Amino acid sequence: MDAVLTSPSAHADISMPAQRFARALLHHAPPGHPDAGFFATVIGTSLAHHDLARSGLCPEELAELLDYLFPGALASPDARLADLVQQYTGYAARGRGDPQPGFTLLMRVLLEAYRAPDTTTTPWVTGVLVHACLRPDHLWRDLGLAGREDVTFLLARHYPGLVMRNARNLRWKQFLAYSACEHAGLPPSAAPGCPQCEDHDVCYANAPD
Repeated sequence: MDAVLTSPSAHADISMPAQRFARALLHHAPPGHPDAGFFATVIGTSLAHHDLARSGLCPEELAELLDYLFPGALASPDARLADLVQQYTGYAARGRGDPQPGFTLLMRVLLEAYRAPDTTTTPWVTGVLVHACLRPDHLWRDLGLAGREDVTFLLARHYPGLVMRNARNLRWKQFLAYSACEHAGLPPSAAPGCPQCEDHDVCYANAPD
């Protein structure tokens, strides 16, 4: 999944340092792991934003992920990962808040219901996706990915039954928010980040909410 290391030109100020961090992390990853590129990109993008909470993982989850998928990264002498050590120390001290606990709970319940069996990394993917839906941009750009197809690939691996339900080909952030509400028996509602997105009126032109 090397394509996830390329960010759109609109985010050029973030893409170069994010790619540098991601490539350094991938030196610690097991060869061929299908989620290594995704998590390296998410963490690299968060580091480039100087905000590890942006990853969607609390400090304990982030440490567990790094230990599982990028062992040795937190103790690496690689100069490209010096910011990881520094930023993680500060992040561990302050922790991660949740400005929308009601929405994130709905999302977690939905994703847990559709998760693929025997995929160790899925809970971490869930954390990343849930918190990315709080931000005002398309999901793929929020995650630092190259395009919608990378999100489709990720969702199909971890929540295959959910992907099959997107018969209207809605944008993924919109679809996930609607599905979370439907799963909970609630009226459809946009993800918290959607109203501030530049394409909100396009996505929700005929929306019931």
